[in-house]
Amino acid sequence: MECLIINDGIIQGYERKNQLVRFPEDEAFVIDMDAITKYKFNYNVYGELSKYIEFTLMAFPYREADFIDILMSGASRVVVNNTIPDITLKKFMDLSEEIVMNCQSYTDVARFRSFSGNMFLSCRMFDNNGLYFYYGAFEKESEHAIWLPSFPQDLKNGC
Repeated sequence: MECLIINDGIIQGYERKNQLVRFPEDEAFVIDMDAITKYKFNYNVYGELSKYIEFTLMAFPYREADFIDILMSGASRVVVNNTIPDITLKKFMDLSEEIVMNCQSYTDVARFRSFSGNMFLSCRMFDNNGLYFYYGAFEKESEHAIWLPSFPQDLKNGC
């Protein structure tokens, strides 16, 4: 699956929104660097993007209102960070099952599973239960793994 990067409110490689019509796939993994680094969400970009493709959004929200706004703006799935407090994670899971947990250890995986989570972002596959958005060094496509070959190197934690 192709990764798209949002930086300064612009999708890299698709500076004009009408260019999205030429995106070669019907789904993408979107990384909002503004949300991750400045906690500034690009809701208008998500809405425009959702007109063309389905996408999983890596934005690491930690407030319930932001999580809801992300879903309402068109994201199919939302990636949350493994540092999210349990009480917040439970609130998010009560709102939607379409949550991907950024996991660096089996402890992260087990914690997320305790909330009935079953989608993970990682450079490792800890087992064959659930769905992994995988950015490891070797191509792994299977019923349990979606490989992200263009995942940014500087975001690869623990690999």
